[in-house]
Amino acid sequence: MEKFKIFGDETVGRMFLPDGVSYNDVRAFHISPLHGRAVALKLPDSEWISVKGGGWNYGGPQVYLSRKDDELALGLYPLSAAKRELAVSREIEKFSDDFPKVLYYRKLSDRDLPEKYAGLRNARFANGEPIEPCLLYTKLECPCRVADLMYFSDDGKAVAVNQCCARWGISPSGYTDKFIEVLAARVALLHKNGFINDTLEYSNVTMLAEIVDYEWVTAPGIKLPDGTYGDRIRDERKEKELLYGAEVCLQLKALLHEKYDLFDIYAAFVASYGRVEPRFASENDGVQRILKKEDIIL
Repeated sequence: MEKFKIFGDETVGRMFLPDGVSYNDVRAFHISPLHGRAVALKLPDSEWISVKGGGWNYGGPQVYLSRKDDELALGLYPLSAAKRELAVSREIEKFSDDFPKVLYYRKLSDRDLPEKYAGLRNARFANGEPIEPCLLYTKLECPCRVADLMYFSDDGKAVAVNQCCARWGISPSGYTDKFIEVLAARVALLHKNGFINDTLEYSNVTMLAEIVDYEWVTAPGIKLPDGTYGDRIRDERKEKELLYGAEVCLQLKALLHEKYDLFDIYAAFVASYGRVEPRFASENDGVQRILKKEDIIL
């Protein structure tokens, strides 16, 4: 781990530390190229905060704005997305404390940036819309996402798994089974309260089965980035999310060199899901057909 920086700059890192934290007390963890714009920040009390929007952190350009693709900015996090993630997180907090909590966001324009970054205040997407780049602060239990394991050595994977098992109070032999159980229950809890996640994939789930990044999570009463409320084909999207969740678990097993079978994983996933949201698990035709290993088009 290293000292916390933003855009690779310690001066800017000091400006945007989380509230009430001393720069001398924290370290930063750059995990993988898959999340180059996010840094995991270790607090003195053993908590982690993900800070998203600080530029690419693994080499290469610190910020890239596409000249042809509307709304494409690599390394920056737009204000509109930050506001939405915060709003979705607040709604989730109303029924559960078992999900990553978005704490707040800070606009880059809120601080006196060094001259070489001053132009970011006026950065725009290719369609002319202002980006208004922000940093988003989210509290997590685990800094590593499932996808990050592809960059770990086998020894590094073992260390990460052991840390998760210590947190859950289980032996390493039961890790992936516990992961399936916890992730499925959390998906069910979201569904039970009217939420659906269109980006449930192994890059958006931590090794403690935390569902992170709420940009495309359908939440009651909150518009999606495409301007809709996600009300169409709701049951079909739930069917897909159960399959996507099982796929995340399969990928975890594969990355840990465990034997896997999609149907066995799916059955275990649905069983845990059904303990929280039994109606959908038992009555949905698509779910039942997959459990019977029938062909189905989702």
